[in-house]
Amino acid sequence: MTVVVEAPAWRLPPRWVLLVAVLSIACAEVGGASMARFKVELARWARGAMLARPAVHGLVGVRDVDERILDEALVKFDAGLRLFHMHAEGMGLVIIAGATVAATLARPGTARRSIIALLTTGGAGYPVGYLVWSALIPSYGMDSAKTIAEWLVWIPFGSAAIVALWWLAALIALRMIRP
Repeated sequence: MTVVVEAPAWRLPPRWVLLVAVLSIACAEVGGASMARFKVELARWARGAMLARPAVHGLVGVRDVDERILDEALVKFDAGLRLFHMHAEGMGLVIIAGATVAATLARPGTARRSIIALLTTGGAGYPVGYLVWSALIPSYGMDSAKTIAEWLVWIPFGSAAIVALWWLAALIALRMIRP
């Protein structure tokens, strides 16, 4: 006996989810273009802010030593901006794909709404952590800036997106094993 399972018709997620995803992708593109256009200005600003806080960055007043420290911090500053660009683009697509799968395969109700809400807020919020990290490096140093970004943005928003995706995966797995 062969069991034939019909594939469900794909359903769109709520409009607000699509709007958030598209805005995330648009912000990524604007951020990437701005990063390229204002690269020199951003580097000057960050360097000036770092020089204004020598103790935070471990600057000792010796040019050869300080330049290495400043260069490393500027590389991390630039990396944070680039990572925002890449993650905001990617998470926008993850939001669209994940929310579409949830809207289609999860039963209507609290679970579906919760998965979509967690995925959307987590996916849109997570990339902002890279902007926070970059913005805080000049004032707080690399390690402190990273810790702040982790606790304020990456952990809560990343966890929300991960929980949503695992929850969705579990619902799909349960659906697949039930006749």
